[in-house]
Amino acid sequence: MSYQVIARKYRPQTFSDLAGQEHITRTLTRALDQQRLHHAYLFAGVRGTGKTTSARILAKGLNCHRGITSRPCLQCPSCLEIASGSALDVLEIDAASNTGVDNVRDVIINNIAMSPARDRYKIFVIDEVHMLSNNAFNALLKTLEEPPSHVIFIMATTELHKLPDTILSRCQQFEFRQIPTDKIFQRLREIASSEGINIRDEALREIARAGAGSLRDAQSAFDQVIAFSGSEITEDDVTTSLGLVSASTLGNFAEAIAGRNTAVIINLVEQVSARGYDLRNFTRELMAYLRHLLVVKSGITSNELLGVADIEITKLQELASQFSEEDLVRCFHLLAETEKEVKDSPHPRFQLEIGLVKLATITRLRSLDELINRFEELEARLNSGNTTGITTNSISARSNSVSTRTVSSDESVAQTPSPAKPKVTEIATNQPGPVIDARSPAPLTPAVNDPNVPPDLPDFDFAIPMDLSDTDFGFPDDSPVRQSVKPAKPAVIKPPVTSNQQVSVPVAAGKEVEAILREVQKLNRPLVQMALEDAVKSPDYHDGVLTVTFGKDDAIAKRVRDSGTLFRTIGEKLFGQPIRVEIVISGQGVEKTVDEAGLKRQELKERAMQNPAVRRVMEEFRGEVVWVRESSEASKPSANSK
Repeated sequence: MSYQVIARKYRPQTFSDLAGQEHITRTLTRALDQQRLHHAYLFAGVRGTGKTTSARILAKGLNCHRGITSRPCLQCPSCLEIASGSALDVLEIDAASNTGVDNVRDVIINNIAMSPARDRYKIFVIDEVHMLSNNAFNALLKTLEEPPSHVIFIMATTELHKLPDTILSRCQQFEFRQIPTDKIFQRLREIASSEGINIRDEALREIARAGAGSLRDAQSAFDQVIAFSGSEITEDDVTTSLGLVSASTLGNFAEAIAGRNTAVIINLVEQVSARGYDLRNFTRELMAYLRHLLVVKSGITSNELLGVADIEITKLQELASQFSEEDLVRCFHLLAETEKEVKDSPHPRFQLEIGLVKLATITRLRSLDELINRFEELEARLNSGNTTGITTNSISARSNSVSTRTVSSDESVAQTPSPAKPKVTEIATNQPGPVIDARSPAPLTPAVNDPNVPPDLPDFDFAIPMDLSDTDFGFPDDSPVRQSVKPAKPAVIKPPVTSNQQVSVPVAAGKEVEAILREVQKLNRPLVQMALEDAVKSPDYHDGVLTVTFGKDDAIAKRVRDSGTLFRTIGEKLFGQPIRVEIVISGQGVEKTVDEAGLKRQELKERAMQNPAVRRVMEEFRGEVVWVRESSEASKPSANSK
């Protein structure tokens, strides 16, 4: 007797043998037992899920000599002929080969009035029914709606969306699902036991995974592996004969991506390519593996959903702990793009290598939530400098340092103190309470007309080293802040600044960097402040040079480097001279100094950004200012000027 392939030899003969379609077998079983029969059934689903097999089992139940039953005898002539496909009253029609209206008329319509030759029903099984033409469907409509009582239609299709609604409305529809990998594994284990094949569970699971939800495909793959290895089968035999990438190899890729080890990734791609794997199929396998990691990361460890063994779930949990859910989602989308590029590229291996290296670097990105949290922390620190949110540290800093802010109504006179500058009298005493200069006639009120004065500060500098325990800063009496404040030295209050003069008080030694940071905060430059705080070590100021050390040259260092105009303004305000900024990369020395030419370009760029026409162009075309130079004609004197 000739050899019979596993898919045909072990085809289910009853509804109880049908795996993975319990919702369909239950409905058809009860319909047969209660004899609630419909004249047209439509089975839809992917290949290899049991559509044609269910149609034959249903035909056996309808024409079995025992009578209409959900458990046919499998021994009567009708059951045997239907199983072999030679029954006279069960006509199996391949719609892919009989697509025209003439085929439908000759095979179905002209024979439908004839009674069954022997059996109870004349059954038409139309496989791949979606291949029929529109005219064939139209010719079938009336017959399908009101067939003779002895006729039953069973149609099967893999593309349900291609069927006209007029056909669908005349049928009972059954959706065949993909068979879970675990059920395919159990069925293959039964077949291996019957055939006397010695195969490990890991190898059998690889075959079940290769079926991708189709039991027939898995059985065909099992046949191929048996032909390759014989009765002793290992996991390497399965991956070699079927061209599969093992789960351990996929795990090595995921581990290398999590560890950002590009050298290991390149070597693994070399191994995959050397074994002759199809790189596009490998990319799809890796996408499925990332999906498993995401499922496990979400807390789901069901074997039915993942289709893997318990030991593999443990490995997935270990790998998933090295990723965040955002990382896995980004990796999946990037790998999907890589799969398309591998398909269309003349060098698919290069595209795969570049795509996997991108996956390794994408895990370094910070999530949006993390960045938002950092900005919220920075905002909280900035708000803590206001009088409505003073902390213990800010109170202590204000009470133990001399204010250095210089207030001027005209920037041009910032470096030239007025000769009429009043003398500041400083009085020190050990008694608590403020000591005020008696020669200061001006009231202590803010200068509302001075544009250079922030709205939350008065137009004069003051430091209040006094007993703050008697001062109300908006905290309750039992607040830890109020209780931690100790009596301090008396206040020194200076007279207000008029519109044509400026007060410049020298900064105490060792307090220059602190004064610079306060000015950055007052000028509302949170990104620059955050960059200075993220430096490798505290900034250092000496002889007009502010040295800031960073671990690497990145966007944070660039933010400080591009703020030359800001530091020049702060330096003129605090020290009467511009501040030069030196950016030092740790281990590399001074990398770049903000020079005067750079300051000039930055100033021109800021002036250009204030132009309404420039802003309008940038908004319309989504552009940015790359380079600014001063027009030569703009620098020439006007012809009408004198």
